[in-house]
Amino acid sequence: MVRKTFLALSLVLAVAASAQAAIIVTATNPTDVGNGLTAVTLHAHSDNAGQTINGIQDPTIVATGGGSGLHQVWTPITSGHTPTRASQQNAGALWSDTWLPSDSYWLFDNGAGNTLAVGAGFDETNSGVGGAPLASAGLGAPLTGFGALNTQGGAPGNMLFTLASGKPGLDVDFAHLVGKTGESVLATFVVTTAQGVNQTIANQSLTFGAGPIVPEPATLSLICMAMLGCVGSFRRRRAA
Repeated sequence: MVRKTFLALSLVLAVAASAQAAIIVTATNPTDVGNGLTAVTLHAHSDNAGQTINGIQDPTIVATGGGSGLHQVWTPITSGHTPTRASQQNAGALWSDTWLPSDSYWLFDNGAGNTLAVGAGFDETNSGVGGAPLASAGLGAPLTGFGALNTQGGAPGNMLFTLASGKPGLDVDFAHLVGKTGESVLATFVVTTAQGVNQTIANQSLTFGAGPIVPEPATLSLICMAMLGCVGSFRRRRAA
């Protein structure tokens, strides 16, 4: 009976594993950047050697649990949005990389041929209130506050790293995210692959300074069902 129970558990866990698209998203390199803020790197890993991760589709990362959301840094004078590394680079003299540690942004840059964008552009919001007091780099202090990462008008859009960038692979860093230490955000987006076998991350909680995005609820449900089956089997065996 015990052997059968563990065989059943193994089968259910195998189904749970195969139900996923073999892509895991985690928050790595938690770093204290000062002013009560923690920065993390949003990282995607494929445990399937046949999958090449290359992009992000339809992203929204928003505040949850009464938190402030993502810390944002916009350019002085124009209050230009900086949702990607490319937008920072394209701002020219209005942007200073001394502000990078405190800004939330996708890592898609403006290197020649490095990035392909389709559909609505990636965007962000910024309350302009309560942000870190960052120093001027010559043209005034940037506008800091809290907000979200999204797409323009909430319309469908995606960005991907091209083969020429050298970044697609089994492990890809996609974003630098900053928030108040101990607060959380909810992340929803699709991780795309060159093979078209994509992974949807839906309403996953990310707590700054507290580790990775949690597994998908569907997978957790299957695991819980397996464990409950084991408990029930042991109870029936003892009763007999």
